[in-house]
Amino acid sequence: MKTRIAVSAWLATFALAGCAGHMHNLAQEDSDRDLTVGRFQHEGPEGASMVLEWRGARFEARGFAIERNQNLAKLQRRYGTDRRHWDRISSGMDTDHYVYSAEPILRAGNGATLRCHAAWQAMAIPQGHCVTDEGTYINFRFE
Repeated sequence: MKTRIAVSAWLATFALAGCAGHMHNLAQEDSDRDLTVGRFQHEGPEGASMVLEWRGARFEARGFAIERNQNLAKLQRRYGTDRRHWDRISSGMDTDHYVYSAEPILRAGNGATLRCHAAWQAMAIPQGHCVTDEGTYINFRFE
Protein backbone atom coordinates (compact mmCIF):
# COMPACT_ATOMS: atom_id res chain seq x y z
CA MET A 1 0.00 0.00 0.00
CA LYS A 2 2.82 2.45 0.90
CA THR A 3 4.54 1.68 -2.40
CA ARG A 4 1.35 2.40 -4.34
CA ILE A 5 0.89 5.74 -2.53
CA ALA A 6 4.53 6.69 -3.09
CA VAL A 7 4.32 5.83 -6.80
CA SER A 8 1.04 7.75 -7.13
CA ALA A 9 2.56 10.78 -5.41
CA TRP A 10 5.62 10.61 -7.69
CA LEU A 11 3.46 10.36 -10.81
CA ALA A 12 1.30 13.30 -9.69
CA THR A 13 4.40 15.42 -9.07
CA PHE A 14 5.85 14.46 -12.46
CA ALA A 15 2.56 15.24 -14.23
CA LEU A 16 2.27 18.66 -12.58
CA ALA A 17 5.87 19.50 -13.41
CA GLY A 18 5.23 18.54 -17.03
CA CYS A 19 2.41 21.08 -17.25
CA ALA A 20 4.60 23.99 -16.20
CA GLY A 21 5.53 24.93 -19.76
CA HIS A 22 8.86 25.57 -21.42
CA MET A 23 10.59 28.55 -19.78
CA HIS A 24 13.72 30.27 -21.09
CA ASN A 25 15.79 32.87 -19.22
CA LEU A 26 17.68 35.77 -20.80
CA ALA A 27 21.22 35.02 -21.98
CA GLN A 28 22.66 38.35 -20.85
CA GLU A 29 26.03 37.93 -22.55
CA ASP A 30 24.28 37.64 -25.95
CA SER A 31 21.62 40.33 -25.39
CA ASP A 32 21.44 44.12 -25.29
CA ARG A 33 23.45 45.37 -22.32
CA ASP A 34 20.50 47.45 -21.01
CA LEU A 35 18.36 44.30 -20.60
CA THR A 36 18.62 43.12 -17.00
CA VAL A 37 15.86 40.49 -16.74
CA GLY A 38 14.15 38.34 -19.33
CA ARG A 39 11.86 35.32 -19.45
CA PHE A 40 10.10 33.65 -22.35
CA GLN A 41 7.54 30.84 -22.06
CA HIS A 42 6.07 29.19 -25.14
CA GLU A 43 4.31 26.08 -23.87
CA GLY A 44 2.03 25.09 -21.04
CA PRO A 45 -1.48 25.78 -19.82
CA GLU A 46 -0.76 29.46 -19.07
CA GLY A 47 0.03 30.13 -22.72
CA ALA A 48 2.88 32.19 -24.09
CA SER A 49 4.44 34.97 -22.05
CA MET A 50 7.45 37.25 -22.32
CA VAL A 51 8.97 39.60 -19.75
CA LEU A 52 11.88 41.99 -20.30
CA GLU A 53 13.32 44.63 -18.00
CA TRP A 54 14.98 47.35 -20.03
CA ARG A 55 16.48 50.53 -18.56
CA GLY A 56 14.60 50.01 -15.29
CA ALA A 57 11.15 49.46 -16.83
CA ARG A 58 9.39 46.08 -16.77
CA PHE A 59 7.65 45.12 -20.04
CA GLU A 60 5.25 42.15 -20.24
CA ALA A 61 3.04 40.33 -22.73
CA ARG A 62 0.84 37.27 -22.20
CA GLY A 63 -1.30 35.08 -24.41
CA PHE A 64 0.26 35.99 -27.76
CA ALA A 65 0.26 33.57 -30.68
CA ILE A 66 3.12 31.22 -31.51
CA GLU A 67 3.28 30.32 -35.21
CA ARG A 68 4.69 27.01 -36.44
CA ASN A 69 5.89 26.73 -40.04
CA GLN A 70 8.07 24.59 -42.23
CA ASN A 71 9.32 25.14 -45.76
CA LEU A 72 8.18 21.88 -47.36
CA ALA A 73 9.58 22.75 -50.79
CA LYS A 74 13.06 23.30 -49.36
CA LEU A 75 12.79 20.18 -47.20
CA GLN A 76 11.68 18.09 -50.18
CA ARG A 77 14.72 19.22 -52.18
CA ARG A 78 16.95 18.24 -49.27
CA TYR A 79 15.27 15.00 -48.13
CA GLY A 80 13.11 13.95 -51.09
CA THR A 81 15.45 11.17 -52.14
CA ASP A 82 15.24 9.63 -48.65
CA ARG A 83 11.62 8.52 -49.05
CA ARG A 84 11.19 7.27 -45.50
CA HIS A 85 12.50 10.50 -43.94
CA TRP A 86 10.49 12.65 -46.36
CA ASP A 87 7.29 10.74 -45.52
CA ARG A 88 7.83 11.44 -41.81
CA ILE A 89 8.44 15.16 -42.49
CA SER A 90 5.49 15.66 -44.85
CA SER A 91 3.10 13.78 -42.54
CA GLY A 92 4.07 15.94 -39.56
CA MET A 93 5.59 13.07 -37.61
CA ASP A 94 9.13 14.53 -37.79
CA THR A 95 8.81 17.86 -35.98
CA ASP A 96 12.54 18.68 -35.95
CA HIS A 97 12.12 20.81 -39.08
CA TYR A 98 9.56 23.29 -37.74
CA VAL A 99 10.41 26.95 -37.30
CA TYR A 100 8.51 28.80 -34.59
CA SER A 101 7.93 32.54 -34.34
CA ALA A 102 6.10 35.08 -32.21
CA GLU A 103 5.48 38.82 -32.41
CA PRO A 104 4.43 39.91 -28.93
CA ILE A 105 3.85 43.53 -27.98
CA LEU A 106 5.24 44.04 -24.49
CA ARG A 107 3.75 46.81 -22.37
CA ALA A 108 5.15 48.67 -19.38
CA GLY A 109 3.15 50.21 -16.55
CA ASN A 110 3.86 53.71 -17.93
CA GLY A 111 2.26 52.85 -21.30
CA ALA A 112 5.51 52.35 -23.23
CA THR A 113 5.65 49.39 -25.62
CA LEU A 114 8.24 47.08 -27.13
CA ARG A 115 7.25 45.47 -30.43
CA CYS A 116 9.17 42.20 -30.52
CA HIS A 117 9.93 39.42 -32.96
CA ALA A 118 11.28 36.06 -31.75
CA ALA A 119 12.11 33.00 -33.82
CA TRP A 120 13.58 29.57 -33.13
CA GLN A 121 13.83 26.13 -34.65
CA ALA A 122 12.59 23.01 -32.93
CA MET A 123 14.94 22.05 -30.09
CA ALA A 124 16.64 25.49 -30.24
CA ILE A 125 16.47 28.70 -28.25
CA PRO A 126 14.32 31.77 -28.97
CA GLN A 127 16.11 34.91 -30.09
CA GLY A 128 15.23 38.11 -31.85
CA HIS A 129 14.76 41.80 -31.29
CA CYS A 130 12.32 44.41 -29.99
CA VAL A 131 11.74 47.96 -31.18
CA THR A 132 10.91 50.74 -28.71
CA ASP A 133 8.35 53.49 -29.33
CA GLU A 134 11.31 55.71 -30.30
CA GLY A 135 12.67 53.20 -32.85
CA THR A 136 15.58 51.79 -30.83
CA TYR A 137 16.38 48.12 -31.57
CA ILE A 138 16.99 45.81 -28.60
CA ASN A 139 18.49 42.40 -29.35
CA PHE A 140 17.81 39.41 -27.10
CA ARG A 141 18.61 35.73 -26.86
CA PHE A 142 17.23 33.28 -24.34
CA GLU A 143 18.84 30.15 -22.91
